[in-house]
Amino acid sequence: SDTMAANTNELVLSALKYGSGWTNADADVGNESFRKLVAWIEDTKIRLYTVEDRAALRDLSSANWTATFEKYLESLECPFDSSDTRALNWLLNYALSLEYRDNATKLNALKIDDPPKQGPATRHSSEPVFEDVNGETCGRLVAEMAAKLNISTEGIDGVQLLEKIEQVVAARTKTVSGGEVNMKALPLGFATGDSGVDDAALILRSLYIQDLRKLQSTIDETTVNVQEYTANPKTDAKLGRVGR
Repeated sequence: SDTMAANTNELVLSALKYGSGWTNADADVGNESFRKLVAWIEDTKIRLYTVEDRAALRDLSSANWTATFEKYLESLECPFDSSDTRALNWLLNYALSLEYRDNATKLNALKIDDPPKQGPATRHSSEPVFEDVNGETCGRLVAEMAAKLNISTEGIDGVQLLEKIEQVVAARTKTVSGGEVNMKALPLGFATGDSGVDDAALILRSLYIQDLRKLQSTIDETTVNVQEYTANPKTDAKLGRVGR
């Protein structure tokens, strides 16, 4: 979809370390930001043309720039023409594939250590669940949770608000069939010593995992696109190398 493509473009631009500002509204061939991005990709990543031949792409205000871009796409054997919004997505992913190829050895050598395993947290019954339970940060997070659940915060303190949140969450964990979700059967990974706080933390963690899944789907799509282009590199005999 267009939204997914836009999100993918933002991720690729971040990976390519594009320093200039960019918004989805800039993705138009007549936009100066669009033209500036294309010229930057050619200058720093793809480098298909000689330095002299890149002058036409750098002339951002030229009336012939769209025709120049069209010729550039044809030279790269891009399957989309300049009027197709997918051309930019293709160009970015092609640039990313070349960037990976240049740094493959270094990137493949990276090792990510597993996080240290932590046992359940323990505390004395007289200790507060959080040291900053009455602090500004905790209060703001509780208020945000209440807003998500459409719970009014008027006239009640933090403890009463937490109790209300617990009641609403308990009511919403009912299944359609009338049974209850067994919160104890779902892994949390730590313990606070308070079952109500544990349940709230489990729900927040589940929502966080849902966001991670959406991000992973976007990353997977980017990876597939990169693999598609790295499997069929373009050879430029003039430069004596593959992909440039």
